[in-house]
Amino acid sequence: MLQDLKLSVTPPVRLYQEAKDFLRFLRVAALKHSVSISYSADDSGTFTIIVPARDCWDLDSFLQEIVLHRGLYYYLCGSMNRREVAKLVVAPVFEALRSSRFSVTYPVQILRHLLDGTAHWAGGELLESTAHQYEILFQKLNLKEISGYEFIRDTDDLLTQWMLQSLKHPKGTQSPPFKNLIGLCAAADILRTKEVRKLFDKVHSLRTRGLHRLEREIPDSEIFKIAQDVYSTFEWIDDYSQSQTEKTVVFAGKRYRRIRYGKEPISRDAPDDFRTLWAEVITRPCHDCGVIAGELHLDGCDMESCPRCGGQYMCCDCRIERDKAEAANRSS
Repeated sequence: MLQDLKLSVTPPVRLYQEAKDFLRFLRVAALKHSVSISYSADDSGTFTIIVPARDCWDLDSFLQEIVLHRGLYYYLCGSMNRREVAKLVVAPVFEALRSSRFSVTYPVQILRHLLDGTAHWAGGELLESTAHQYEILFQKLNLKEISGYEFIRDTDDLLTQWMLQSLKHPKGTQSPPFKNLIGLCAAADILRTKEVRKLFDKVHSLRTRGLHRLEREIPDSEIFKIAQDVYSTFEWIDDYSQSQTEKTVVFAGKRYRRIRYGKEPISRDAPDDFRTLWAEVITRPCHDCGVIAGELHLDGCDMESCPRCGGQYMCCDCRIERDKAEAANRSS
């Protein structure tokens, strides 16, 4: 069962009223997104903010939109001691809400947005550069900030950008046609599945059709299906990008190198034909996470071997011991 979101923020005593005024502003503004934000304060001046579990999905959209439309910046424009309220009231409260909902936040950029109105985004889940750009585009579509065709056009540009970067195409030189890019990425094991290649091609075809103004009307159902499929693709790209940089893991204070796909230890008790069968298996991408031989598995893959005990890393005693130690460190 989902839990209500419950946060605590303690502003400076001298800014108690300013904090109360800002929370009142947030409560009213959130109602437009059907989000109920309630708050209370104790004798020490600590505010408790509560958002019902049922409203948390809409809360994400509200946090994105209030930044996109500069709502916080305009709110602060009416404050007498604007800079102080921005740093000590609005930023801490908004950061607490964002951190509870998004894996990736931008405290420095948000403070800049509060003070000078610089356009920005509240936060998200994806770290890889192009994946993050797509996540912003995806949210703009959900918020109806852009039309379906604008979404397709901008997604097509991002897919082209990502393929060129992945191929290390020299900047300033002519790009290959889109279909050729897909073929080059397939040959280089960058686009590894037929489904993803077809998805990229479909986006480009819709963008090309849309160059004729009469063919820009794309059903919402089709747009949102494509949007979700591309999001899933960029989730994998983001997971892949992070997994290839995490080359070691620590158990009980000792660092071990993670085992790459195809380098798994084979037991001496394995059947005689196992090595032959395994050599054939690793000619294909990992059945669970999609990496190819020589690459590091994505987090949670059931094929990764533990570098300490040689067992299945996702559920071996070493992993369980490590997860418990990390949880204890977070709570202490």
